[in-house]
Amino acid sequence: MKKIVSLMGIICIAFAVAPIVFSSEISDTFVQKYSSLVPGENSSVRSDYLFEQIALGGEYTVRLLDQINEQNAALDQRVDTIIEKFDVLIDQNKKIIDLLEKQNKQGD
Repeated sequence: MKKIVSLMGIICIAFAVAPIVFSSEISDTFVQKYSSLVPGENSSVRSDYLFEQIALGGEYTVRLLDQINEQNAALDQRVDTIIEKFDVLIDQNKKIIDLLEKQNKQGD
């Protein structure tokens, strides 16, 4: 149980630092919600705010992973397009080489 709580705490800290590294709407929203869960000083109300912060960290971890997944899918599509263009270029170069070889044989 301590390992899980400490792992979630690390995730929460990572999300608290995330706006410095990654500036996005998701991380900005997380920081606002995360900060709003902290009770006032000397308050005995909402003593379970740490668990709420941990749950919030898990939720936003999933959201950011979904965003990364979408970005990777878009990147994969771009890479596929580039590969197709290179395949066309390779075919054109092969045809040029064949024509040059034919011309060279005819010139001999």
